[in-house]
Amino acid sequence: ERLAQVDPESAARLHPNDEKRIVRALEVYLSTGKTITRHNEETRALPPRYDALTITLAFQRREDMWARIDRRGDQMMADGLVEEVRALLASGVPRTCTSMQAIGYKEMAAALDSGGDPALAAEEIKLRSRQYAKRQLTWFRHMPGVVWLPAGEKAAERAWQAWQEFCR
Repeated sequence: ERLAQVDPESAARLHPNDEKRIVRALEVYLSTGKTITRHNEETRALPPRYDALTITLAFQRREDMWARIDRRGDQMMADGLVEEVRALLASGVPRTCTSMQAIGYKEMAAALDSGGDPALAAEEIKLRSRQYAKRQLTWFRHMPGVVWLPAGEKAAERAWQAWQEFCR
């Protein structure tokens, strides 16, 4: 209701349960006197602050990317994800804080809270990671100037070469 008073356009666009974006819109208005829509338009009109190089790994087969994500999920479990999340929850870190919303922490905390099986949570983590990777690839496909490097043994070497060229 408060956002609707100062920024009816944003209030109409945002879902009433989207607390983070509503609070952000109010923060922008209260600190700048501008609606977040106007703030975003002005920000987009500015030239980029930095000349950035974006390097993205390109997998020839999506299955190879999935296998790599799955191996990473297994490594997180082997490195003690269950114990880490248990310790964070025991120390009083709220489940609603931003860091606990990250892929891995969120699923494991939910499993531990419900008495669920951490192994099933690990599979959920892998699924959410694959879904996130797909969204990232979609995002990068629409970005101009992205350097796509084939994934594989020499990816780090190719990235270094691309960075050196970029700096020249």
